[in-house]
Amino acid sequence: MKLIAVLTVLCTFSGAAIAQSAPCQSIAKASDRLACYDKAAPPIALAKPAAAKTPAAPAKLAVSQTSTEQQGHVVDLLAAENAKLDAKLKTICRGC
Repeated sequence: MKLIAVLTVLCTFSGAAIAQSAPCQSIAKASDRLACYDKAAPPIALAKPAAAKTPAAPAKLAVSQTSTEQQGHVVDLLAAENAKLDAKLKTICRGC
């Protein structure tokens, strides 16, 4: 019985919450509506320290060289697997 009473109260007050709309929705012009939303929730700018940019460049170069080597290894593995598959396919009798 208490559950039904709680659900009734929640449903009663949720209608009022849904009826309240943001004032920005009623603005017809898109640019003005966007400005209204930006005022309500301003975008967050990510802080990027200037000191971190300088040492990151050599590290990025080393990472790209490592990833290139790994890609070459993966390509070699795929080529070997493709060669095995081609050999198996050639042994299949298609007209027997």
